[in-house]
Amino acid sequence: MTINRDVLIVSTVADIATDYVVRGLVRAGVRHHRINTEEFPFSRTLALSLDGNKTTSLSLDGQEQPQPSAIWYRRVRSPACPPNMDHGVYEFCLQENRAALLGSLVSCDTRWMSHPANVWHAELKPYQLQVAKQLGLRIPQTLVTNDPNSIRAAFHSFGSMIVKPCRSGYAVVDGEERAIYTSRLLAEHLEFLEEARLSPAIYQEHIPKRVDIRATVVGSQIFAAAIDSQSDPAAAVDWRHTTNPNLPHVPIELPVQVQACLHSLMSKLGLTFGAIDLVQTPDGEFVFLEVNPNGQWLWIDDQLNLGITEAIVAWLAQA
Repeated sequence: MTINRDVLIVSTVADIATDYVVRGLVRAGVRHHRINTEEFPFSRTLALSLDGNKTTSLSLDGQEQPQPSAIWYRRVRSPACPPNMDHGVYEFCLQENRAALLGSLVSCDTRWMSHPANVWHAELKPYQLQVAKQLGLRIPQTLVTNDPNSIRAAFHSFGSMIVKPCRSGYAVVDGEERAIYTSRLLAEHLEFLEEARLSPAIYQEHIPKRVDIRATVVGSQIFAAAIDSQSDPAAAVDWRHTTNPNLPHVPIELPVQVQACLHSLMSKLGLTFGAIDLVQTPDGEFVFLEVNPNGQWLWIDDQLNLGITEAIVAWLAQA
């Protein structure tokens, strides 16, 4: 049986999480259309028709699309530069395509997981931290800067310090993409602080951990998992840096007050989905680190079977 819904998915061909949700929609009998964004503009076409006397319509490859009942804004990825195309022309085409594609999509008056404008805003980590603090969540002492003198002063004030990027967790070095993990800033690093002028970063007090926590929010539901990061020395500062493929995970129920703060945070940021990183300290206090508006969750469902994918499918399929 086909459910009378038309879900539009904005993603990339390489996103496995999207594949899982699409299979869930198929099993549920929900009509859907997937846009792989790296196919635009060089492989596919779009047309948005705006007329004062007619309903706005969006066509893809010449086929008019139904008004979506929900849009899942998952990922945007740029296509490769065509052979022999000037790089400046390529960048111009990408910018114009992004404006046309997303501008056309946001003209749809429907339910979003989550609206692109809210995602872009929420991705600003200093803003996340300020909102979380205002809503009653504890955050680490934080400095965002590229000023070596300010970093040096914070190092002596915080007692123990970590550093992480303001935005991207990856950098391309010598043509190879490399991950940038949260790292300890040690006394011996202070002599290299002049290099910090090249890029602002987030400097925070190092919070002692009992466990790391990933809280995945889908609509009104929170799926929380405790990650035993302290069982692997490589993962002690950043659990993503683990050398243990079986790093212990356990499902947990967050305190009611913490859940209420997380729901308030999501509401303030305008997000329907979020992957929130927290720390539980040895004395049991919960500390907010950051929220990824389109973070990963599949590995948690694989280990703990929490039903996050099913919750996303259900949210997209509902009226």
